[in-house]
Amino acid sequence: MSNAWKDRVKARREALSQQIPAQWRVKIPSINELPCVQDQSFISGLLSLKEIQITETNTPDLLRSIHNGTWTAEETVTAFCKRAALAQQALNCATDIFFDEAIRNAREHDKYFQSTGKVIGPLHGLPVSIKDPFDVAGHYTTCGLVSRMDKVATEDTLLVSILREAGAIPFIKTNVSQGCLLVESINNVYGTVLNPWNRALSAGGISGGEGALVAFRGSPLGVGTDGGGSLRIPAMWNGLYTLKPTAARIPGSPSGVGYSDSNSANNGPFAHDLASIRMFCEVVLGSKPWLRNPSIVPIPWDKSVTLPKKLKLGFLFDDGIVHFCPPVLRSLREAVDTLRQAGHGVIELDSEWQRMHRQAAGIAFTMYTQEGGIVLREELQSSGEPLVPRVCTGWSETPLTPVEIWSNHRAKRNLQVEYQAAYQSLGLNAIVTAPMPHPAPPHGKYITSAICAVYNALDFPACIVPFGRVDLVKDIVSKEWYNQEAYPDMPNFPYDRYDKGMKKLYTGPEIFENAPLGLQIVTLPYQEEYCLAASEVIDQVLKGKS
Repeated sequence: MSNAWKDRVKARREALSQQIPAQWRVKIPSINELPCVQDQSFISGLLSLKEIQITETNTPDLLRSIHNGTWTAEETVTAFCKRAALAQQALNCATDIFFDEAIRNAREHDKYFQSTGKVIGPLHGLPVSIKDPFDVAGHYTTCGLVSRMDKVATEDTLLVSILREAGAIPFIKTNVSQGCLLVESINNVYGTVLNPWNRALSAGGISGGEGALVAFRGSPLGVGTDGGGSLRIPAMWNGLYTLKPTAARIPGSPSGVGYSDSNSANNGPFAHDLASIRMFCEVVLGSKPWLRNPSIVPIPWDKSVTLPKKLKLGFLFDDGIVHFCPPVLRSLREAVDTLRQAGHGVIELDSEWQRMHRQAAGIAFTMYTQEGGIVLREELQSSGEPLVPRVCTGWSETPLTPVEIWSNHRAKRNLQVEYQAAYQSLGLNAIVTAPMPHPAPPHGKYITSAICAVYNALDFPACIVPFGRVDLVKDIVSKEWYNQEAYPDMPNFPYDRYDKGMKKLYTGPEIFENAPLGLQIVTLPYQEEYCLAASEVIDQVLKGKS
């Protein structure tokens, strides 16, 4: 097989590095020298104190400062461009950089504000980062594939258009996995995305570039997708908030290789707080996207949603697929204790829920592999690039028959009804579980994303709320945990490693040092407002503010 693709990749990587202004290029210490790049001394080497202040201000306050004239759009965008430049050099999180264009747009925003005293829209002057599969006019959409390296979008995808119309300023596109078909962000074009909390660990995927960039505060608000955990995994592993909505609630772009209406793929934001997530939803749905894309459900954002003063929460400590590792279990148990002390009702979900989760994971994995990997193999053959290990190509070269696909769809619909009935029979306000069975692992070493994929198959909305970090003292391996009987592997999805792999991965907390933990909070379909409201209550309790 020809290696000509390597020359193309080398040229693209060199061109990308040249998109960073020379005065913003710095010498990056090795991973061994500086695993965590969140230290102020590292950031202050390039950014001024004012730029650090701007980039570390939460999005609602940042917008207030722009809209009242405290900061200009230009200085705000420039500050984030500089921090994103640092992020790219340390974390390899970008696929296309257009700082000059963004700063020009910011100047136009400032001129409009100065001449009219008005803002263009609610996001006036806010820099936003965009995951690679979303088309941004004039910029590359590669999906981590050599075969698509020369694809330049001619127009914005709908979600990007909505953000621009609200006054936001796109300035960078972010890295993904090969073909958008791997739980980690690894591809042959741009390489591997690193985690800012510990660069020896994964940033997750498919939206790992977004997760790493936003966690580093190189962007105040990022846009990603989630077809099997691609918002939720990077959110947990990078210590961020996100909302995976029900399918067809938020507009997106079907650019990924694995895109199919069979799988409930979703689009949503990354941020440092739930207020920013709420703002994103209100702005996007306030634009009535269903009038421009008939596949979007015509449900406006409901600002009047209220919850009972005390929630009833169902906690899932075990999904029947893989035993959650010690730090993940500890985070869940500490959340239970804190919420109970605050007066909220907590019940532990039993083995029937494990059965449903195992069934749902099987349905999801069948959806991911139903076309036998034909499309991805064609993409790889056209360029000559090799397959990245563990990329989901389809477990058989033979696609499923229409009857087999319909049968899987029928099983999905039946399980959705059963799962919702079980939820309602307990009178739950939300389910709380782990976003992943383990924290960010060394690159390429993840176990399974089944706990996320379940909620794509069921199409239930889910928020991620950060809660804690791996503790070198508390998270040692007990004999009880290690000696648990392993669950059987999922036979139709050989890309994951399951329970036996978990025991090999998690032998102690040392290699996971500094890795964030988090909670996955789930409600019923098309109840994003309730999901966000419940997450806000839980977040406030866990922060000791309620």
